Amino acid sequence: MKKTYTIDSDEERYIPISLDSLVPGSKIPFEIYTYDGTMYKSLLDKGSTYSYFAQEMIKKQALSRFFIRQANALSFNEYLQSAAKLRNMILDPTFFESRYKEFRDKWFIIDKMVLGSGLPLKVCIGGLRFPVYGELPFSIENESSYKQLLDLNADIAIRKTDIDTYYTYLDNLLDNPEIQDVLIKVRIRREKLKVWCFRVFEEIRNNCLSKDTLLKLYKHITLLIGLIKNDFTVAGKMLFFDVSDIYLYIHSTNVCLMSMMHGHVMNMDDNSLFNLGISAILHDIGRIYIDDDAKEDSHDELQRQIYRSHVLKGKESLEPYMDIPSVAKIVALTHHEREDGSGYLYGLKGDKIHHFSKIIALSDTFERMRVRGYKYPVIKRTQILQEMSKNPQIYDAKLLKDFLKFVAGLSL
Repeated sequence: MKKTYTIDSDEERYIPISLDSLVPGSKIPFEIYTYDGTMYKSLLDKGSTYSYFAQEMIKKQALSRFFIRQANALSFNEYLQSAAKLRNMILDPTFFESRYKEFRDKWFIIDKMVLGSGLPLKVCIGGLRFPVYGELPFSIENESSYKQLLDLNADIAIRKTDIDTYYTYLDNLLDNPEIQDVLIKVRIRREKLKVWCFRVFEEIRNNCLSKDTLLKLYKHITLLIGLIKNDFTVAGKMLFFDVSDIYLYIHSTNVCLMSMMHGHVMNMDDNSLFNLGISAILHDIGRIYIDDDAKEDSHDELQRQIYRSHVLKGKESLEPYMDIPSVAKIVALTHHEREDGSGYLYGLKGDKIHHFSKIIALSDTFERMRVRGYKYPVIKRTQILQEMSKNPQIYDAKLLKDFLKFVAGLSL
C-alpha cells in the first residue's frame, strides 16, 4: 500500500536515483519515493522486493522521477557495490526457488475478481507467478488500478498478517447494496470459506483449534450448501483454479465445493451434505505435517512413503477434537483407498471404503490434475475427465458416471 508524505521544505533531504541500477528480484534496503511536483510519495518500502511486477506497475503509471532520503545514501552506495554479486546470485535457480518459497509462505492468495467491485482494498498486494514474485507498488483504489492488476497475469496475494483486514473487506462487499452481481457474491462467499479453511489448518498445526473457529468454518460450509442448492447454474464459479502453484487451503476449498456439488446432484439431504463438506475440507489436513517436496509420484521411494503418511497423520490430528464428525476422521485416513484395492494405506476394496471417501477421491483427483503447479502445463477439463475415465476400475462406477457428467456441465 502506498504511504503519502507531504513535501519537506528542505528538498535536499531527497536524492534522485535511477531505477536502472536496481537488481530485479532483490530486496531493497532503503525506501524509494516518487515526486509528482507537489509531494513525495512512498513507492517501494524498505525490505520489499524489486520484482518484475513492480517494474511493470511503475511503467504503467508512467513514473519517471525517483528518490531516496539523504540518510539512506550510504545504504544505496553499498547496494550498488554489491549489485553484480546480487545479479549472479539471483540467476542461480536454486537460490531463486528458495526465495520464491520463502515469499510464498508469507502470502495468502486471493481472487482478484472480487477486487473489481469498486471498493478500495488498501493493503499491501503481492504478485506470484514463478519465476517472478514480489510486492506490487500500488493498492486497488479505482477501476484503472484494477485493470493494471489484471494486466499483470499474476496470482494476486496479500500478506498473511492482513487476512483479518481482507475478511472485513469481504464483509463490506457483501453488505454493499450497489454490488448486485451474483457471480461476485458467490466468489466472495467462497473466499470467506477459504479464509476459515486456512485458519482451521493453522490452528490444528499449532494444536490450538478453537471451537469458535471450527463453528465459523461450519457456518460457511452451510451457507455454500444453500447457494449450491438454490442456483446450481453458478456453482462452477465458486471454484478457484486460476492459480499457477499448489496451495493446500485452495485445494481443500475446491475439493469441498466439488464434493458438495456431487452430493447435491445425487440428491443428498442437508445433513449428509454438511458432513460431506466437513470431511472434504479436512481430507488432506495431514499434509500440513509433511514437507512440500514429498510427492505421491516421486521417483524416490522414501519421498512417496512420506507423502502417503499424510493420511495417517491427518486422522491422528483430528482425533482430539470431539466437535469434528467421526466420518471426517475416517475420510482423512481413507480418501486414497481405491475401489479395486490399489489405493493406500490398507488396500481396502469396494464396500470397505466409506461412501464419502469415494466421492471425495473423485474431486481430489480432478483438482490435483487441474492445479499441478508452475512446473507443469495446465490440463484442460475435458482431458482430465478423459484421463479419469480411462481407469474406471479404481472408482465406484455410479459415482464416476455422475461425477463426469456434472463436472462436464459446470460453467467455470
